[in-house]
Amino acid sequence: MDYKDIISKIKSVRNYKEDVVSPEILQELKAYYEKGKRLIGEIQLEAILKSKDEVYENLRNMAGYNDMMIEAPHYLLFLSEDKEHYIENTGYAVQDVMLKAFGLGVGSCWITIHDGEAIKERLGIGSDKKLSALIALGYDDNKNKVLYENVSEYNPSHAEVEIVEDNVSERMRVRDLVYLNKWGEDADPEELARVGLLDAFFYARLAPSTKNRQPWRFVYDNGMVVLALRKDENINEYEQKVDTGIAMLYFKLIVDSTLFNLEWKFGKPDKNYAVPSDYEIVAHCIS
Repeated sequence: MDYKDIISKIKSVRNYKEDVVSPEILQELKAYYEKGKRLIGEIQLEAILKSKDEVYENLRNMAGYNDMMIEAPHYLLFLSEDKEHYIENTGYAVQDVMLKAFGLGVGSCWITIHDGEAIKERLGIGSDKKLSALIALGYDDNKNKVLYENVSEYNPSHAEVEIVEDNVSERMRVRDLVYLNKWGEDADPEELARVGLLDAFFYARLAPSTKNRQPWRFVYDNGMVVLALRKDENINEYEQKVDTGIAMLYFKLIVDSTLFNLEWKFGKPDKNYAVPSDYEIVAHCIS
């Protein structure tokens, strides 16, 4: 896949055509998922494909942002072992499938889940695994538009939804997201280009996030890349961890395609980077 092209164009699709996706494409997606990317390979993650008839009416007023269920011809449900960092692993693996689907001309969207056990019961899913993600899948019925949810820095609980033409123009700049050596020291894009990481940071900033709040910040320090996430009272732990996994995926996809294979590690490195109290270091890697 041309990850740079797909990442720059992918959007969350809220409105779907009634047309079902062909069995051939669904099979290709299934095959891709089975060999797909994982943040933690030891965690078992299972995908179940269901139709609109099986899901939509059953989950109305039970799933979705403000319990507004998205209507789509297909749904993917992901069931995970309940192990440490299973939510970040879900975000990482599921977003990779969504990138693949977009490359095949199929739109998708994360659907908010509040009570995974209740959803499993409602859909007749007998599994000891956690319902870790619910995804709508189908053909976009609102071409060339991106639904962008703009959250005020001063009032995070307030979000304004607007339609924009692309997935790039409303994003923060690399200069706003990356610090050099320690927190607060703006990184020079020329320096990031010199060490081969400018593209990775550029595309990582396009990672989707809950309410599009773009909560990630990076510190680059002589080969060390530190990922910090803003702590928001109006975003729950599940959403923050999914956002973390997706940001880790986007950064790694670009680095792997241009330089080498890096591995993220959860937690803080030994060095103190003076990260403010409203942010938390969640992972780091050596580039």
